[in-house]
Amino acid sequence: MRGLPKNESLNTPAIASRGKIVMMAIIAGAVITNLYCTQPILPLIAASMHVDLTTVDLVAAAALLGFSGGLALLLPLGDRFDRRKLVLAQIALAIVFGVGAACAPGIWALIAACFGLGIVSCVPQQLVPFAAVMSLPAERGKSVGTVVSGIMLGILLGRTIAGVIGAAYGWRAVYGAEAAFMVPVWIAAAVLLPRGVPSTNLSYGRLLASLWPLARDNKPIRESMIVQALLWACFNAFWVNLAALLASGPWHLGSAWAGGFGIIGAAGAFAASFSGRAADRIGTRRVVGASIGIVTAAYVLRSGANTSLALLVIGVIVLDIGVQAGLVSNQTRAFSVDPKAQGRINSLYMTATFFGGALGTVISGWLMTRFGWTGIVAFGIALGLIATAIHMIGTPRGKTRQQGAQVEVAVQTNGVSSNPD
Repeated sequence: MRGLPKNESLNTPAIASRGKIVMMAIIAGAVITNLYCTQPILPLIAASMHVDLTTVDLVAAAALLGFSGGLALLLPLGDRFDRRKLVLAQIALAIVFGVGAACAPGIWALIAACFGLGIVSCVPQQLVPFAAVMSLPAERGKSVGTVVSGIMLGILLGRTIAGVIGAAYGWRAVYGAEAAFMVPVWIAAAVLLPRGVPSTNLSYGRLLASLWPLARDNKPIRESMIVQALLWACFNAFWVNLAALLASGPWHLGSAWAGGFGIIGAAGAFAASFSGRAADRIGTRRVVGASIGIVTAAYVLRSGANTSLALLVIGVIVLDIGVQAGLVSNQTRAFSVDPKAQGRINSLYMTATFFGGALGTVISGWLMTRFGWTGIVAFGIALGLIATAIHMIGTPRGKTRQQGAQVEVAVQTNGVSSNPD
């Protein structure tokens, strides 16, 4: 692989048991609830603090932007230090920021607290490369899929629980409950997570400096970053505006109902595990292409979701299947470039993904205010078409296609590639 410094450590971590991979998934799912508990309670925050929809969407966007910052600045440390210690430190700080959000006196204090909570909630993405590097190459997609399934279940079920708590006790209780929940999560992580083995002795500055060569010299990483950023923008454009749709549409439903849709979406969360296995068997590029088509189709289905609960429910399931399949397949493809740079690759990949999600949140809030649900649907379809174009442009043709498939198989088997595709 081109562009990386040469003084990489040759330390190889032990292969983790299936039980430890599952435990990583559970902890990842628990921590990610900090990031998404805000979305179903946005109308409650807006009413309590007397702000409009565009302003209150900044609370959710701040959490996602903070998360992007954490991904960029903290994930590379996983290649240099014991990931277990990094995870424990971040969960402890999440407790502090959760309490700060619960006690926020105004909207900007809440935005600041959620930004900090987002930064330290990148624990799940410390655990994804942890699982990948501690798995056999032939099982890497399966392990990544397991942890991502845990993350997606945390995102979706966290919304459900937050919606119920918010409806019963108010939005501040949601953040207080999140802070309290992190205490047993920290204890479980301290007791059960395996010790991480650093894969490099680079300084922090050189770790950050190596990010640009990674993206510049490796086409699979670049394509994965861009495509998943677009898919995650689609994902957040729907979920961040669901509560407003249910509240203002023909149903007049509250935050508990908005959170309840997380249970419906959770049915699609298991697609992450299946797509990981599919990526191991048929190649990541095919799974990525299918996921883009599924996400775009989900938004076509939702064109009538502002008047039909049936279409809304179907759209939720289809969207989550497509987004989760894309998340795992794009991530597995990016990880295959270099097993010694998993933290940095994941930093690039997930920073792009959640930056796309944050932009999707902000833009979709503006569209929802001005054009209603039609603007959200048009936005999602447009993003899907852009992702399709990028994927098609990057797909090898003719003889090159066969060579590209051979390269991908080699990458997944050996874990290293010097080929830009």
